[in-house]
Amino acid sequence: MNSAVQLFPIARTTWLEAIQQPVAFLMAFVSVAITLLVPVFEFHHFGEEGRLARDSGLSCLLLFGLVLAIGTAGRSVAGEIESGTAAAVIGKPVSRFTFVLAKWLGGFGVVAFYAVAQIAALLIAERSSAHFVAEGDYVGDVTDWWGVALGIGGLLLSLAIGAWAHYRWRWRFGVTVFVSLTVSQLAAAALTQVTNHWVAMDFRAVPAALLVLAALAVFSSLATALATRLKSGATFAFCFAVLLLGLSGDALFGDAAAFSWRGLLSGVLPDLQNFWMCDAIAHGGRIGWRYLAEATATALTTCAVFLCLGGWLFSHRDLG
Repeated sequence: MNSAVQLFPIARTTWLEAIQQPVAFLMAFVSVAITLLVPVFEFHHFGEEGRLARDSGLSCLLLFGLVLAIGTAGRSVAGEIESGTAAAVIGKPVSRFTFVLAKWLGGFGVVAFYAVAQIAALLIAERSSAHFVAEGDYVGDVTDWWGVALGIGGLLLSLAIGAWAHYRWRWRFGVTVFVSLTVSQLAAAALTQVTNHWVAMDFRAVPAALLVLAALAVFSSLATALATRLKSGATFAFCFAVLLLGLSGDALFGDAAAFSWRGLLSGVLPDLQNFWMCDAIAHGGRIGWRYLAEATATALTTCAVFLCLGGWLFSHRDLG
């Protein structure tokens, strides 16, 4: 019970300290901006209307979310160990496993908050892309420029709110922009229901985005565990190596024997192809909620394994 009481204040502090960093809202801002601008530079449908915007949004969610997760873990764990802050927290006393778990919760909270804004921008971009419409006397492609304008306007509004709040009330600029960014994209997605009556919003991308978020939870836990012993640069390199191996697992380990070193490695590495399901929702396909629940359970189990490893590594490290 004492650990639970200590857990959430540390996680909340980690979340606030992470989102106030300029790199945090810059990563989120750039990711959302790239996603919203896809309909402007769309020159090919790739066999399906809105697919380019959808796949680009999911790719940004994976890439920028991965950098955000690893960077937050490296700064909040490795950085505090080097500065001596971790030793002061452990001396409260706070158990080392509670410290690691709280840091993961805070870091993943940053990624999850960013993911909400990114998913909203993804839905706006997909709906705003050119769609073939035959309504009344009009037959042809329609692009919802109002939807794009609302999304971009939300980005600029978040910067204006952050600047005004910092000038007027001395609120933290990074925190205000990060929160305003998510709220503005949700509001823009809701307003597109009014600006675009030709095309219905396609929510099939939401389960695919949630699968990517589950994969980001795994990498956040791995980065948190590694940051107890490694510096930020080494943690980045290791996690991106795991990303590449996880995306190419079938090609590298598909025919490996169960008791060989390749078979053992394939069992330890997370198979990211189970979380990257862009093709499953192409051409009207859907991801079942049962598959989403099973993949989420797998991700949470992997997170538990990595966090236990991180707690063990941290418990055997001298902070003196």
